[in-house]
Amino acid sequence: MGQYLVDYIEKDVLPLYARNDWAHQLWHIRDVIKKSLKLAKKYAVDVNMVYTIAAFHDLGCFISREKHEEVSARLLGEDEFICGYFSDDEIRVMKEAIMDHRGSLEYEPRSIYGKIIASADRFTTIEGVLRSTHSFTLEFSPELSWEEMVERSFQYIKKKYGKGGYAKSPIPNSEFEKFLAEIETYLQSYELFEQELKEVDEFLRKEHGLD
Repeated sequence: MGQYLVDYIEKDVLPLYARNDWAHQLWHIRDVIKKSLKLAKKYAVDVNMVYTIAAFHDLGCFISREKHEEVSARLLGEDEFICGYFSDDEIRVMKEAIMDHRGSLEYEPRSIYGKIIASADRFTTIEGVLRSTHSFTLEFSPELSWEEMVERSFQYIKKKYGKGGYAKSPIPNSEFEKFLAEIETYLQSYELFEQELKEVDEFLRKEHGLD
């Protein structure tokens, strides 16, 4: 990848994720960047574009979580450095890819770049999906009882990643397929699920200075 591009994103883009909610902080973005670049090795794509898409894909969450893909795409298209580094056509493709990354997307991503970021954005570890889900609960619904928090995370993950769940990978992704099989074990055992969530809860409370 181009060093000027990497230097710019590391210095001027990635730190902006501190504005986002706890589930869309830099820990998640770096994971998506890593998985995007790994998936990109299987296709004839520009790794600079893949890297940039991953770096920007959740940037707009602090403005609107519900429409963050639209805001993130706009932020990329308004970035002077990025627009000077890439051609107009490359900018268009990258914006479309960001728009197409959500798990709830009802259509096929429009390009291989969209398929790569959509696949890379799917969780591939139990710890990761529990951290993301429980972060949202702790930040926005701290008044819930522990039992309600467990039930909320359980139902959300079941709906998204359980059998027949809506989160899919538009390209082959062995790590994601392995994860789906693993998460099913937890969805079949509420006790095991709660035990794992408890460990994540303790980690997050310590990280965010909660009682």
